[in-house]
Amino acid sequence: MENIQTEEQCGRRQTPATKNKIARAMKGDKNPAYKDGRRSYREKVGAKKGQLVHHRDENRHNNKAGNLRVIKKSDRGKHDKIHKRARNFKK
Repeated sequence: MENIQTEEQCGRRQTPATKNKIARAMKGDKNPAYKDGRRSYREKVGAKKGQLVHHRDENRHNNKAGNLRVIKKSDRGKHDKIHKRARNFKK
């Protein structure tokens, strides 16, 4: 048995004009994902889609350029080995 909802049950549909107003209201520092104008760590090192960014000291909050290294997605196995080896030394 299909569960078919009427338009009233689905909620209101937004017009394109309303969607544009919402988008404009959420730009820049009004957006909850805004980070004080700082660039993301991916942008700092120029990582493209399909590339990984490795934090050399394994601290995700240390986004200084000297701590970041771009790794090709095909080298993910090597990246995983780096972290596995580091975890073994910490024990």
